[in-house]
Amino acid sequence: MKKKITLLCIILFCFVSQGRAQTVGFEYDDDGNMNLRHILTMSKQNTKDIIEAPKPVTEEIGEQKITIYPVPTRGLFQVAVTLLDSKKKNYFSLYSLSGARILDRNISNESTEIDISNYPAGTYLLDVYLGEKVSRWKVIKQ
Repeated sequence: MKKKITLLCIILFCFVSQGRAQTVGFEYDDDGNMNLRHILTMSKQNTKDIIEAPKPVTEEIGEQKITIYPVPTRGLFQVAVTLLDSKKKNYFSLYSLSGARILDRNISNESTEIDISNYPAGTYLLDVYLGEKVSRWKVIKQ
C-alpha cells in the first residue's frame, strides 16, 4: 500500500514540478453512456488558464434530439439521434459553402460517424432529415 501511495506522490510531483496539472472529467447521458470528456489543464504560473474540450451541439425536434460532436472537427464527427424512427426516411446531406453536395447517407443507427478528413478545412452545411423534419447545421473543419 505504501509503495502505491509513494508512486502516486512521485507521479503527482512530476506533473506539478513541470508547472502543469491535468484533470479529466466526464459527462454521461441518462442511459449511462459517456457523451463528453472534459480535459482541464492548469499551469502553475496562472491557475485561471483552463482549456476545456468543446461541448456537443444539440437541437430538439419534437421528441427527437440531434447531437453533433465534436464541433469544430478535424475530420471525423458524430451525428447522434435519439428516438430514431426506422419506419421513416432518415438521412443527411453535406454541402460545401458553394452549394455543392459532397455527401449523402442514410441514418439507420442512433449514432452515425461522418468522415470529412479528405476535404479542405472550412465551413460545411449539414442537413439532417428525420422523416418530414429537417435540421440545418454548420460544421467547421479545422
